[in-house]
Amino acid sequence: MSGVAEKHKFVFTGRWIPEKGDSGQLFSSFKYWATPNLGVGFDYRPLVDDISLTATYRLISEDPTGWRPAIILGTGVDDFTQNGVDVNSRSYFVTVSKALRDHEFLGISPAPYAGAAFIEELDKIRFLAGVSFRHEHASLIVQYSGTDTHLTLSRTLNDNVSVSAIYWGMEYPGLGMRIRF
Repeated sequence: MSGVAEKHKFVFTGRWIPEKGDSGQLFSSFKYWATPNLGVGFDYRPLVDDISLTATYRLISEDPTGWRPAIILGTGVDDFTQNGVDVNSRSYFVTVSKALRDHEFLGISPAPYAGAAFIEELDKIRFLAGVSFRHEHASLIVQYSGTDTHLTLSRTLNDNVSVSAIYWGMEYPGLGMRIRF
């Protein structure tokens, strides 16, 4: 979220993971940043013709020079794995994140996060965690979704466009793209 709404009001993301089920194979999201802290929009899954609302709110902004982390709340619909089966459900999440600029090594800045998501359909809370490693125009994100680990390697092409290679659940390769305007 850092810097998204300061320069861009609209963000479109798309993801293609060919080996996932119909609900997760093609995914797109369009979000409008009404304020620097509030983004609202919709997610669309064309293979199952499903549209759902999504929202993200930065409750507390990170202090870039101190130790205060950002606290982010949100909701959206995603596919979650339960006993080897993908389940579509609305979830509500909270995360705490902090860019550790003082711990930069070889020009790489780590930014860990941790949190939890409540998944309506499963009536469960799952622990979330991850870390982003950023170097100029490239980043690697390691995510734990409560059941699986995912990797995303991204390259920013310009101020508006980035592309990603995804390794979903350490099992399914895919591609992603983000356009901001």
